[in-house]
Amino acid sequence: MRGKSAILLIILLITMSVEAYAVSFVDSYRRGLDAEDSNNLDEAISHYTDAIKTMPNSAHAWAKRGEAYLRKTEPNMAIKDLVQATKLDPAYSAAFVRLGFAYNAVNEYDKAIDALSVAVTLDPLSAEALNTRGFAYNGKNDYASAVKDFEKAIRLNPKDAKLYNNLGFALNGIRDYKAAIEEFDKAIQLDANKAMFYNNRGVAYLRLKEFDKALENFDKALKLDTGFTSAYHNRGMALSGKGRHDKALEEFGKVIEVNQNSPILYKDRGTAYAKLGEFELAKKDFEKAIDIDKKFAPAYSALALLYLNSPDKSLRNPALALRYAEKAVQMTKGDSPDLLESLSEVQYATNHREAAIDSLRKAIAIDPKNQDYQQMLSKWQGRASQPASSLEEENATFRTLW
Repeated sequence: MRGKSAILLIILLITMSVEAYAVSFVDSYRRGLDAEDSNNLDEAISHYTDAIKTMPNSAHAWAKRGEAYLRKTEPNMAIKDLVQATKLDPAYSAAFVRLGFAYNAVNEYDKAIDALSVAVTLDPLSAEALNTRGFAYNGKNDYASAVKDFEKAIRLNPKDAKLYNNLGFALNGIRDYKAAIEEFDKAIQLDANKAMFYNNRGVAYLRLKEFDKALENFDKALKLDTGFTSAYHNRGMALSGKGRHDKALEEFGKVIEVNQNSPILYKDRGTAYAKLGEFELAKKDFEKAIDIDKKFAPAYSALALLYLNSPDKSLRNPALALRYAEKAVQMTKGDSPDLLESLSEVQYATNHREAAIDSLRKAIAIDPKNQDYQQMLSKWQGRASQPASSLEEENATFRTLW
């Protein structure tokens, strides 16, 4: 009897110990949820840590701490926790979604797509998983895949304004600006108070060279959010498109004051300086952009055009222009139609006519709707010095691009 009583006592003690651990875990976990709801993220992380110590095999505790790290903008810490959560529970779709979000935050888009593809497989009806994977595809410049994901997400959740905005962004990426504007319109109909929606619609109008409509949208974005620096930058681009380069400089200057490490801002301000004939200031800005980011190809391309076109003999250097224009295209692996077009200009001006036509054709293959490219190629076609038979063959190839 004594032996049986001892065994029963041990079982009771074990049961009481397990129950105590369970109570401790639930208490810590709930405290973490309450702290997170109050946006006390450090406190939430502390409570989730206590929960993990009590029950280290809880995928939910690891995932919640990872989510708190995400909200605290510490994505690398979040990744560690979320990877652990997915290992503990390979069927935990929400953990894979958060993991994909965290990978997006550190620009590891392939890893994000892998995690989010698991999430979509586990839960095909998750608009959040599809939307977040669409972001990852955008990050890889795979806009066609992004469009498909955003369209699926919209079918699942047609009342979510941000999904239409994200689809519009991806459509901008594939240069279907009119379709993009339609999606931004839908986003704004659902939520007219998001500055980003107006800014993004303005970008589509900007690329269509409808500068007044672009400015209307950027002004609306800034009315909603005076601190929206991208809208000031884009206003500058629209003003420059209207030929008001002096006003464009003011807009670029506002943004540079608060963001002095953006190569694109210096490149765009340099372009405005060049349009005003301030070539030394333009050169200084282009070089500043390269100092900030040695791999920022548009700055090399801008310098190339400066060295090619500057009326200042001390700056004009066609050989260096060609070298920089070629470098810009090489850095982008020939995927940027704008940089290919700039290279073609330099090649044509330096008597590399056949190479210029070839570069311009590559630009058209990427952006076949660009009327400027097509008009330039039509202008150049008859001027390249080559046999008539070769020219006829070239014209036949050219027609297939339409």
